[in-house]
Amino acid sequence: MPFLSPLRLGRSARNKLIGGIIVTALVAAFPTFCMVAQSVGLIGVERDWFFAVNAASLVRNSDRIVIARYLDESIYETPNSPQSHRSSPIEFVDSYRRFEVVESLTGDFAAGDSAYVRWSEGYYRKDANGEPEFIERPAVQLTYSEAYVLFLNRNPGRRPPDLDVEIEIWRTSEGLVAARIDSNGQLSFKTNAYYREALKDMDLKPVDGSGAPFQLTVDGIRKIVANSVDPAPH
Repeated sequence: MPFLSPLRLGRSARNKLIGGIIVTALVAAFPTFCMVAQSVGLIGVERDWFFAVNAASLVRNSDRIVIARYLDESIYETPNSPQSHRSSPIEFVDSYRRFEVVESLTGDFAAGDSAYVRWSEGYYRKDANGEPEFIERPAVQLTYSEAYVLFLNRNPGRRPPDLDVEIEIWRTSEGLVAARIDSNGQLSFKTNAYYREALKDMDLKPVDGSGAPFQLTVDGIRKIVANSVDPAPH
């Protein structure tokens, strides 16, 4: 049977033919779409593409994991780019906290190294009268000299222009600020309000004493790291 161009068919027949082609294409593409969507976290019950809601994804998606002692902090105000949109913040206020590494659980930090971590304290924007207005987003408070587990990723964003260029700046996993360690190695996460609200939206609840919807220990981190290492090629 020769191929019939839709232009030579009646309107009803042409619509049926076009509809059939579209449905066939969608059916054929659906398995591929599901596979891609699941791989990037667009479907699934955990949605950890935005916030880490299980221990394995938190550990595996961290560039560095360290036990580090909180030493001090500096507050910097960084102007936004002159080319930024007029409704964008005009200045950012960030807290840069310095930690002394006690132990590196993954990555190339060594004991005694300094780790600098940035947290947002808020930003200035222009109010209705064009005057600077501070929008506060206070960083979670940490205790000086206390040791925390930090799940770190590189911070590719802003940095103060007068900060030593040799200093690498890090950020923590979104919402999971830092974790205290009890005598059994169990972690208790300090989280921000955005993370807690996200858990509610996902119908997830923090495990008692954890602050996150999962439990994790220092030994558990080591096991996940060990299981994530690619085997040596033969």
